[in-house]
Amino acid sequence: MTHPRELWENTPFHGQEYPFYIFRIPIRGVRRGQEILGLHWHEHFEILVMVRGRAVFHIESQPYEARPGDVLLVPSGGLHVGYSLEDQDVEFMAFVFNGSMLESAARDTLHARLLGAHVAGRARFPVRIADGEGNGEFARDCIAKAVEEFKEKRRGYELAIKSYLYLLFVNLSREHVPARKAEELAAEYSRGSERFKPLIRYVEEKYREKITVEEAARLVNLSPFHFCKLFKKLTGRTFVEYVNRHRMNEAEKLLRDTDLSVTEIADRVGCGNPNYFTKLFKQHKGITPSQARADP
Repeated sequence: MTHPRELWENTPFHGQEYPFYIFRIPIRGVRRGQEILGLHWHEHFEILVMVRGRAVFHIESQPYEARPGDVLLVPSGGLHVGYSLEDQDVEFMAFVFNGSMLESAARDTLHARLLGAHVAGRARFPVRIADGEGNGEFARDCIAKAVEEFKEKRRGYELAIKSYLYLLFVNLSREHVPARKAEELAAEYSRGSERFKPLIRYVEEKYREKITVEEAARLVNLSPFHFCKLFKKLTGRTFVEYVNRHRMNEAEKLLRDTDLSVTEIADRVGCGNPNYFTKLFKQHKGITPSQARADP
């Protein structure tokens, strides 16, 4: 489904390596029927956790009432809005994350079977994932631990949050996707991803060189438009983001394992301009190249 571009929200993340953010939204003196979450959509998933008050969230035109402790999963690209159901203070959390947080290696068949189609947007879990029964306690526990990691920001908190998201999605797949359906979804996902494997290998070998979208599209026999659309669905990233991410991963290894200068590393990973390289590295890793080198 295509939604109006003017309702698109550009969610701020700390970096592209771990694209997520958790917002805590308290609103005082809310009146019944007052809008508490503006109508919008984005390419990311969003988990809404009701903390105080009662509200109704319309997600893809379907209403879902939320009380304290209720959890709603907004699918990637889902149009959503929220209204208070009472005259009182309201508070909720919005945990926004890109599907690329749950990406995997191209040959990970277990990931394809359990999560691939859902991460790519070809299948959807129920919106209400925690209603006090079944897997509700497990879902709330995963989210609560992720929120605690975000608040404390101890070393490696990003990886811990990613782990809790994996636990949450695997549990949802176990609870809501029958084994036969999982196999069907995996087969469909694999058919789409199989054609991109040669391209992924090409990027891994040629990332130092300039690789245009047009060249990449030709390698998989697609028009640039359809290539960009399908690649984003399968990986959660644009092709340019994917290439730059691979370059920055290689740059991080060189920063930690060699004595090469930042200028030399920038050149080795295909970013000839050191200033551009520094900007790109910080965008993906959240720190500068010098900070990455100093961090043991």
